[in-house]
Amino acid sequence: MSPAGSSKWPSLLVVMRHAESEANLRRETLHKENSQETHVGLSVRDVDVELTGQGEEQARASGRYLNERFPPFDVLYVSPYRRTRRTADLLIEEMDRPPRRVVEERLREKEFGVLEGLTRRGIERLFPEEHRRKRAVGKYYYRPPGGESFPDINLRVHSFIGTMVREHAGGRVLVVTHSVVVLCFRRLLERMEEDEVLSLDREDEVKNASLLVYRSGVRDGRHGVLIRSDWNLAPWKEAARSRRRARRSRS
Repeated sequence: MSPAGSSKWPSLLVVMRHAESEANLRRETLHKENSQETHVGLSVRDVDVELTGQGEEQARASGRYLNERFPPFDVLYVSPYRRTRRTADLLIEEMDRPPRRVVEERLREKEFGVLEGLTRRGIERLFPEEHRRKRAVGKYYYRPPGGESFPDINLRVHSFIGTMVREHAGGRVLVVTHSVVVLCFRRLLERMEEDEVLSLDREDEVKNASLLVYRSGVRDGRHGVLIRSDWNLAPWKEAARSRRRARRSRS
């Protein structure tokens, strides 16, 4: 329990999207090919999707960055999905003082219900009524049958934040989760509106293995509040650039 008058917030909060997964790569390939496929075509449940080889390298690079640039974390909360757990394991392998690891159900991926595993073209062809309803309602409030909307995810992230401030006031917290959940952290911690969230999603999509960083600071005369210092910071991209520069210097 924190002393009277001290901040209820962690001194450091880093929220990270998982590294590149087989589903990410497959969707990107289908998009580049302007494919007519209706299904992504993976043979496992979404919860069981693995990282790619490149994803494992991304996670290790991010782990080295966190180990070098940040003080040791007290706790690492991770979504129960295989791709997030593997990302977390690789981060921990790169840390001199690994944090306590806690699997947290409230950080799971957005649930897509009957639309799970479908491409955009698949939704249009197989569920035309849902496609029209999504366009009418808007991406933020649309909830597919059996699935979730952004506000649904906000509710569980809000609940998690409540746990975080009760248990980790003044502490250092690392979270490994999914892109929509990362956006919901920003929505809640920065009190963003629907149009701001959708603009971020559209124009500055959360990168794989990227970091959203909040540090304790002063805002509007209030001390000890979380202030965003970094957004969509991808350490693996800088590591790749450094390798390319090193190869050029040797040639």
